[in-house]
Amino acid sequence: MLAFAFDVGNGFVKAKNGKRTIIAPSTIAKRDSIGTSSIINMATEFDTNSGYNEFESNLDDGEVYIWGDGIKNAVDPDSLIPTYTHHNRYMQKRFKLLCSFILAELASDYEEYELDEVTIVTGVPSQEVGTKESEEFKRFLQQKHVVTRNGVQRMINVVDVRIIEQPLGTLLNEYMNDSGQIHKTLMTSTITVIDFGAGTTIMDTFKNLKRLDDKSETFYEGMNDVHKRIAKRIERENGVKGLDSSFVEEGFKNGTMIAEISERKKYPFEDIAKEIIIDFVEKRISDIDSTLTNRNSIDNFILTGGGVNIVGEHFKKAFNEEALKVVVDSQESNLNGFYKLSSTISANNKPNNKQKLA
Repeated sequence: MLAFAFDVGNGFVKAKNGKRTIIAPSTIAKRDSIGTSSIINMATEFDTNSGYNEFESNLDDGEVYIWGDGIKNAVDPDSLIPTYTHHNRYMQKRFKLLCSFILAELASDYEEYELDEVTIVTGVPSQEVGTKESEEFKRFLQQKHVVTRNGVQRMINVVDVRIIEQPLGTLLNEYMNDSGQIHKTLMTSTITVIDFGAGTTIMDTFKNLKRLDDKSETFYEGMNDVHKRIAKRIERENGVKGLDSSFVEEGFKNGTMIAEISERKKYPFEDIAKEIIIDFVEKRISDIDSTLTNRNSIDNFILTGGGVNIVGEHFKKAFNEEALKVVVDSQESNLNGFYKLSSTISANNKPNNKQKLA
């Protein structure tokens, strides 16, 4: 049985199988939005890595989409189809299409006969676990998926799906080994995980692997909101109209802290970002303290999520707790925990040697 894991964040997809890890925007586009060129074949001779693949799904017959880590360089921002929303996200066709493309990309590393039994572990914001929407998400995933990637059709038979709280992935990554054994700390300590994502900031407190509702909360603001606020300030201070926040996101990603619209128009935003990040962090700490009224009841705080790269240092200083740990590879920590769990489930479902011989 194959083990797959993915984390469909509002900003980025993180996905993993037994052979590689994938990180790409949670954004798709129609192939037609790439445009055409009479010399495209000549160009591709010099750049064989386009940064995206082509996908077709029976969820939208006749339409060809593209998705991959280079998608934002392939099409104009106005042609991108984001899956970011807090309203019925798992019901949206664009979200289901993205999930199908993720499965096809993970499956492309295997022969078709190996895809007869696949286990998936994924996560959703903690308050959404067990809701009608997450159960529908599970039903959508747990079926036979037929998807075409770059002209090659595959059927992926998903037989087991586990949907868990997103921050729990970080705890499993920190305290579970590759054999599925859990460190006693996770069973005896009270641990609060603060997860800075693109669309949410999640604070979850766990004890004995159980989420403590009265010490947990999901705040529906994240890095996308930071990017948008910075973009609005750049617009206001420079007389720019319609600045897409993706230019700010790219400025963080490449470390320049510049929103580069073109060679002629570049807008540094480091000072603006500092102000907005400090305001964001102060608001989140106020939210956290309103829910977690007694920090002394917590043994360990863990900081995780892709947003740590942007707000982590400011948060650590302002939060001022010696028991706060910033995880390594914070963007992938949830995913790695999901994959450890998926691998453990898959291994436990494999027939033993006697069954194989029989």
